[in-house]
Amino acid sequence: MEKIFSARLDEAVLNEMDRVTRRARITKKQFLEEAIRARARELSATPGEDVWDDTRGAWKRRERPATTVQEARKLFRQSIQRHRGSRRQG
Repeated sequence: MEKIFSARLDEAVLNEMDRVTRRARITKKQFLEEAIRARARELSATPGEDVWDDTRGAWKRRERPATTVQEARKLFRQSIQRHRGSRRQG
């Protein structure tokens, strides 16, 4: 499925893209898709760039996991009660 993407780009960049696509005889769409894929490959190939490395330690907390779960449930219940209460008043 194709989607429409809109972005504001510098005029010099657009001119450069126009020159490159004419010289390479490819569409601007093809150029942008290839550039995005190449950049994504470049980033994923960078050593040390791993989603698991980026998130390691995100769950290290001082409290026990059970305490975190209890607090989350408490906040969820409060949110539900607040929304239920507003329906009754309306």
